[in-house]
Amino acid sequence: HLIMLILIFNKAEKGKINKCVCIVTVMINENWKKLIGSSDLSRTIADINGDGHLQLQGWRGAVSFYSKKKDEIDAVSKRFKSLFEIQGRIYVDSRGKGYKLFFISKPLAQFLHEIGAAKGNKTNQAFSVPKWVIEGDKEAKRAYLKGIFVTEGYIYSTKIKDNKIRWRIGLEQYKNELFKEEGKRYMEQIRNMLDGFEIKSSPVRFNGFNIRKDGTKSLGTRFDIEQKQFNSFYKEIGFDNRYKTSRLVSAMRGQN
Repeated sequence: HLIMLILIFNKAEKGKINKCVCIVTVMINENWKKLIGSSDLSRTIADINGDGHLQLQGWRGAVSFYSKKKDEIDAVSKRFKSLFEIQGRIYVDSRGKGYKLFFISKPLAQFLHEIGAAKGNKTNQAFSVPKWVIEGDKEAKRAYLKGIFVTEGYIYSTKIKDNKIRWRIGLEQYKNELFKEEGKRYMEQIRNMLDGFEIKSSPVRFNGFNIRKDGTKSLGTRFDIEQKQFNSFYKEIGFDNRYKTSRLVSAMRGQN
């Protein structure tokens, strides 16, 4: 379908500045719509709603990712190329400690936003797991869960009685306190999807807070998966991140 953008800008002519109005038409690739319901597209939305970034402003549109691992950036780049036939651009960050991947495309950014990818600052807005993922097949759900746990999940341990180790998988996102209930509902959606794979998790809770540069307060919203669920998580969801997979396997083997 077509998206019409009205752009207003100033034009200098013979020493005078005149206001001009232009209409730009952006066409969404109809083939992209056929991808809705696929596991790869579901994973892409999860990656963006995790630690990715989607920008839409005026005539500009972009999707970007950051990682310290080149192979993770390469995997995202390959997925976008396969799905959308768009080549991304990779940059080494100014500190030389990571990689940035950019896809500059207004039609693509608009399409991804329309089907469930959050745009802009995710802390200051409500969003949910897309309906087409919730109502989709197991592969679409699995892909979304894998994406969100790879980007936002972590594996950690704490010492309990008799110096025993308690392992858990955690998932946490921060929300502006004005959107804390919406953030909680989003995490409940993810828990419910895990239930569909018979992976049990703790209740969602608020944990910690940050004071942001603009003075607003953001709250951590999180839940955990206990070690006794790790085998099911490994089998049904898992990570395609080598470090997290290694840590998960070590925990399953009872290693510290």
